[in-house]
Amino acid sequence: IRKNTFSKNYENSFFREFARHLYNSFKKKNLTGALIGSPLCEVDERLQIDALLITPKVVCIIDFKNFKGKVKLPGEKDFEFGLWTTETGEQIKGGSSINPFIQLKNQKRRFIEVSNKHIQGQLAKGDSFNPFHLVRAVCFQEEIELVGKIPSNEALNFFILSKNNFVEGILDIVDVTDKEVNLSTNSFDVFKNVFRADQF
Repeated sequence: IRKNTFSKNYENSFFREFARHLYNSFKKKNLTGALIGSPLCEVDERLQIDALLITPKVVCIIDFKNFKGKVKLPGEKDFEFGLWTTETGEQIKGGSSINPFIQLKNQKRRFIEVSNKHIQGQLAKGDSFNPFHLVRAVCFQEEIELVGKIPSNEALNFFILSKNNFVEGILDIVDVTDKEVNLSTNSFDVFKNVFRADQF
């Protein structure tokens, strides 16, 4: 587990809780992975990720949101550019984007560019990673109740988690078979060289 100590986003108890529970669950199930908190991507500083999870079959970017209660999602036709709101009508933005979905879509696009230029050619022999298979997750730091759902065409690579289900959610995300993602721990180090953070 690594964390960028220069980021103020992670000077809170939730990331420590998130990392601890994930570490214990992975250890209990004998799973391998690397969790990098608020990494600094020196090759593209526009790519600002809250957390990057690397496992043998899944690479996932995670964005944390500090909201609770009911979260209303836009309808299927408006899902991409629609508003996410709380039960009090407060808008849930994704950084400067209109919603977290667009925020993570833009991050995925930049991640693909970085991967093609700086990761693909450095992977350990026999390993593979298709960056288009990158998974995205929004994780709320408090308990939430979703009103609405993720469209079926996005449901396999975009997830919404919260304080009450993030461990089970992450375990479900990494429990897949993907012929185009096959990473050993040696390749984990390639990601760590591009997405830098201090040991946490």
